[in-house]
Amino acid sequence: MGTKDKTTRRLEEYNDVFADIINVLVFKGERRVLEDDLADVTTKSEFLADNKGLRSQDRDIVKFWMKQQVKIALFGLENQAKPDFQMPLRVYSYNGASYKTQIIHDKKSPNLEPQQGFYPVLTLVLYFGLTRWNTAKTLYEAVKIPDDMKPFIPDLPINLVEVAWLDDEVIDKFQSDFKVVAKFFKQLRLRGDTYIDMQDPTLSQTIIHFIELMRLMSAYSGDSRFEADAQNIPPTKERTMLAVLTRLENNGRNQGMREERLGLTTLFANLFKQGRGSDVQRAVEEPEYLKKIMEEFGMKDDVDIEEAGK
Repeated sequence: MGTKDKTTRRLEEYNDVFADIINVLVFKGERRVLEDDLADVTTKSEFLADNKGLRSQDRDIVKFWMKQQVKIALFGLENQAKPDFQMPLRVYSYNGASYKTQIIHDKKSPNLEPQQGFYPVLTLVLYFGLTRWNTAKTLYEAVKIPDDMKPFIPDLPINLVEVAWLDDEVIDKFQSDFKVVAKFFKQLRLRGDTYIDMQDPTLSQTIIHFIELMRLMSAYSGDSRFEADAQNIPPTKERTMLAVLTRLENNGRNQGMREERLGLTTLFANLFKQGRGSDVQRAVEEPEYLKKIMEEFGMKDDVDIEEAGK
């Protein structure tokens, strides 16, 4: 399992995030699934492979939706960072294994009424890529089936959600940390950066699972500063994207100032070694002369002398 998949999985495993995803993407924003109604289910299932005996397959996240102590449904999330041509086959292999488990359980409870012991299985495929899903979304697209056989073989579509292409009205329905995730991927796709729109109200939303979310952002953006911020700030610090971006901006500015000061210190040291102390004095007093000296030594000429000298 790659780093990207691990970070999304760890965040979605929290019941508040998982319930929020189901409520928005399945129930159109209605708060039908409560986090206390969800129970963890093993992600492993077994199947009989041809000539290879019993094999196991592992899903990303699976939870039971429990209501009044009754098993109502089984939800599954499959996270994808890039398109997978085999996804329709994988999804229905997973779903089939879930139904097979119910049949085995039913045989152990012969007194159950028809349908009493069974529950539906629903799987969502969350795709976090920044390009469109350009491969199979249905069984017909994944498997070559003769036309005269299609009436006997149902076309099975996957429930694909392209997170970076969600409409704003859908994203606004999320109430958990997943709203920050969805907005992050949409901005990353549209602008090639994490959060440019500093007026976005999502930036002021308190992040509950702070470390997990920052690790996700670092994994997908390639910017390790997000995870570093989460690991280094004390518990009293504000945990919103606006606070994170402000800290990163201030740290970047401070780092730039430190580098400028180090560059000037090295430049002046070299001038003194060459017996050019008068040039140092003149460079400090005349910004234009400093630029000239910096050009002579192949340095950038965008240093603010007053700021660097503080």
